[in-house]
Amino acid sequence: MNNSTRSTTLIELLIQRAENRPDKIAYRFLKDGETEATSLTYAQLDRRARATAVRFQRIATLGERALLLYPPGLEFIAAFFGCLYAGVVAVPTYPPSA
Repeated sequence: MNNSTRSTTLIELLIQRAENRPDKIAYRFLKDGETEATSLTYAQLDRRARATAVRFQRIATLGERALLLYPPGLEFIAAFFGCLYAGVVAVPTYPPSA
């Protein structure tokens, strides 16, 4: 995908940004709404999402749903994109309280 190609999906956009702007920050997690706790570059997000997609493809078929039980943070973002890469429908929810 070159710079003149317009992205039509989130997957295409992430791939394009990972190729063209790998070191730019894609997401920042603010632990209290103001203080940055961690961040992901486009390249890091793409790698994590692809790794997650491989795991999803081993246990789910195209179009199946995956319950994402993640606390707020960047792990959820990577898992969500992993679902998109794998063709699995993400169903986000908070983990149960103890």
